[in-house]
Parts: sequence; structure tokens; C-alpha cells
Amino acid sequence: MNPIGVGCVVLVSVKSMRKERLMVTLAAISSLLCVIFACSAQCQQSSPQQTTTVGTESLQDLAKDTLNPFAGVFKVPVQFTTGFGVGAYHRAGESLNIEPLLPFALNSDWELIAQPSLNLTYAPSPNKQFGLQDLQTSFFLTPAKDKTWIWGAGPIFQFPTASSKELGTGRWSAGPTAALIYEQGPWLIGTLSYQLMSFAGNRSRGSVNQTFIEPEISYSLQSGWYGQWDPSITYDWTADKANAWSVPAGVDVGKAFQIGEQAMSLQVGGYDYLMHPNGTPEWIIRAQLTFLFTKK
Repeated sequence: MNPIGVGCVVLVSVKSMRKERLMVTLAAISSLLCVIFACSAQCQQSSPQQTTTVGTESLQDLAKDTLNPFAGVFKVPVQFTTGFGVGAYHRAGESLNIEPLLPFALNSDWELIAQPSLNLTYAPSPNKQFGLQDLQTSFFLTPAKDKTWIWGAGPIFQFPTASSKELGTGRWSAGPTAALIYEQGPWLIGTLSYQLMSFAGNRSRGSVNQTFIEPEISYSLQSGWYGQWDPSITYDWTADKANAWSVPAGVDVGKAFQIGEQAMSLQVGGYDYLMHPNGTPEWIIRAQLTFLFTKK
């Protein structure tokens, strides 16, 4: 076959693979959306007087609280992610992330927000591993009064708590973190970023020098439904250029609701990686259940 023919076959194959990935993603999102509809319908049947408000907050407010990192409410997001195309044999990996947001009032003007992040991971390649990754904890100092523009800044720490060498860095790392949020009506637009650099630990494991940027655009409806664009972009300064960037593209769809007096939200999404290091997932599907404990 001539080179042009080979190129056409490769192009068609790539397009076919991306189409199949997109179809699987859409099918999974559709299935999980059915679960959200079912939960919402059940809640409306069991609590007909509370379909639009929970305590003093509307479902739209709860949706925005889910998405706003400086909402000032205690919340516990539990996110389950499946990554596809991992390693040379294109296997699937799993990850469970628990990242509670803990706000503390320092005085009438300032709040301190602590946000630990715990990851339990199954990595299929190169050797099967299951266990804990390194623990991260962020701290944000932020104004307590509600504003259209909300900001927060502080330190982030990463501890070598991984249960195996393959799942962690073996280094103690720290750096600055900050976020800026614009909230107006149903819109929430912002970005969160941090810079991690190693300063202690096993030097034979190599240095940690990573930049993380998470832009966000979301729109929430009065019914509690919301959509968001929320990619987690990373750049590893210690890697070669071909393996430095991790850039996903996709969307999440979710719904805020209640079961009894417990406010919750459930969202699902799919992201395809435009750029990613060798051996990492080519695309992911993620689902997140958030428990919200609103102010009485």
C-alpha cells in the first residue's frame, strides 16, 4: 500500500477510536443521568414541600455551593474516576478521591478553609498496584463576607503517604496555592492553581516540580441542575516536553437535591485528554457525590 493509503487508514482508525470513546462516554453519562433523575423524582415524592428549597437555600444555591470552593459550607465530595487506555495494553484504572472542604471562621472578616485530598487508586500498568497515593492538604485564607469576586490564597502540602513506590513520589513537597472566583446570578467562573516543589524525602526518587491549573465555568438552574467545564491541567517541569502536559477536555452535568434533610448533589462527566504523559489515561469518566451541610 502506498504512503497516502497508509496515512488514510491510520487517520480513519484514529477517528474511529475517538468516536468509539465518545460514544462510550455519552452512554455512561446518559446512564448516570438516569440515576440523578430517579433520585430527584424520589426526593420530590417523599418531600413535596421541599422541592425548591433546603432550609433557607434554594436548589440553585446548593448547586452553586457544590461548585464554589469558597462557599463557606462544610461539604464532602466523593469522586470516582475510571481512566481508559492506561499503559501499553490500554487497560482501565480506577481512582476514588475524598476531598472535604472545612471552613473555619477566624473573625467577622476572615475565614480559613482547609481542604485535604485523599486518593485510593488502582493502577493496572506497568505493574498492578492498589492503594493510597500521597496525601495533599491545602489551606486558603479568604474574606468571610459575600462578594461578587471571591479570592483565597495559602499554602499546599504533599506528604509521602503512598502505600507503594509506584503510587507516590517519596518526597515531601509544598508550595503556594490560590483561587479567584466570580459569582453572579447562575454563573460561576474562576480558576484554582498551585505550584508543588519537593524539599525533603528520598532524593533517589527525583524532584517534584509541578504546576496545576483548574479553570471552571458553570451555569446553575433554579431546579438544581447545572453544567460545568472543569478540566484539571498539569505541567511537570521535571519531564521532557512530550510528557510534561496533561490537558483534558470535556464537561460535567449534575443535580442538587435532598434526601430527607440531607442536601446532596450528584454529577457525572467525561473528559478526553488532548495531551497526556505516556502510560497515563487517554480519557476518563468520572462521577461525584457531594454531601452538603448547610448553615442552619
